[in-house]
Amino acid sequence: MAIRFLKQDQLPAFLGQLAEKARVVAPVKTDGVVQFQPWVSGQDVELDVLLAKQSPKEYVFLQTETYLKFGYEMVKPEAAGGDTAAEEADPVSVDDAAVEVAIPYETVTVEPQNEAPAQVIFGLRPCDARGFVQMDQVFGGYGGFYYDPLYNARREATTLLAVTCREPRSTCFCTAIGGGPAGEEGVDALFTQVDGGFVVEALTEKGEAALAAAGAALTDATDAQIAAAGEVKTAAGAKIDVPFALEGIRDNLHDNIADDRWHDQAMRCISCGTCTYVCPSCYCFSINDELVESTGERYRVWDNCFNPLYTEETSGHNPRAQKSNRFRNRFSHKFWYYPDKYDSLLCSGCGRCIMNCPTRIDIREIVRVMGAPAPAVAAGAASEAPAATGDAPAVAEGKEA
Repeated sequence: MAIRFLKQDQLPAFLGQLAEKARVVAPVKTDGVVQFQPWVSGQDVELDVLLAKQSPKEYVFLQTETYLKFGYEMVKPEAAGGDTAAEEADPVSVDDAAVEVAIPYETVTVEPQNEAPAQVIFGLRPCDARGFVQMDQVFGGYGGFYYDPLYNARREATTLLAVTCREPRSTCFCTAIGGGPAGEEGVDALFTQVDGGFVVEALTEKGEAALAAAGAALTDATDAQIAAAGEVKTAAGAKIDVPFALEGIRDNLHDNIADDRWHDQAMRCISCGTCTYVCPSCYCFSINDELVESTGERYRVWDNCFNPLYTEETSGHNPRAQKSNRFRNRFSHKFWYYPDKYDSLLCSGCGRCIMNCPTRIDIREIVRVMGAPAPAVAAGAASEAPAATGDAPAVAEGKEA
């Protein structure tokens, strides 16, 4: 696929041409906050601020999404063996003995909902696109598991036009988990800012179609522009620290499941769930039915694993009643349970959870501490001493769901 160039001053025209055939979603600054929202002509797209407050996942995995609408009504069937028309015309003349009494009954009407308008998300970062790939595993039937028709219809109708991160933040750690500021996983077309505009690389057929729809706004990139884009990518990657090594984290989280340090790490957590809502790959939800008189709807709404009621059972039992257990579950899910099931991580290293946590809990520190061998184990391995027999807490069998 050809590499193209988009002049900076042609960006509004490019988005305008896309908007003729699909909804365009882009990062826009409103009241000092950068958020993804439907773009309209005349709006400035905010690309200088590296990350919008929330990821754009809410345009594919909606915060509140109606599955179906339903209604109840009483139906009075026609009388068996009788002439309904004759009875209505002259009820007295109908032989009552020949008419079997019809009993009204309640029936329900169900109307499935599945709206999936064509849309283009522009200005998301590679870590945001990678978050969609991780949710694709959950909702896309990976390994014969659940296939969600609502999510997949909207995902199929969505084109992701990502922008390379030129100046990563101190909270970014995408390179530690296999990504990068110019990562291509899940990206349909990648835009890299250079002097005068963007070097644009189509990576999928959807990306190629989006660029073709832009027409004359794009020109072929020169060798100098392509080289400049490569320098931007290399320089950006070098600016990101690698806070931990992935090797051994999954096994160490398993071994540390009963470690008392989980309680210490969770002390600052206030169970607000902010980290899950801003995360590009968290997908916890609950399903509710709401009925007003005889009509209602069933809808899915975002939930979070820090919510004390999230795992409460009908019996009243809650397997994660303690905050430290809920805290442990979040990090174990991302680096242990999910990898066990889908053979990939449930984290893209965007750092939004670090930026937005009101008590400054840092996922990198949690992984460094709890994803490392327990102190007693590490000390024993270093001295080649026999393992202690009574001091370490017993490891719980299995794992949480």
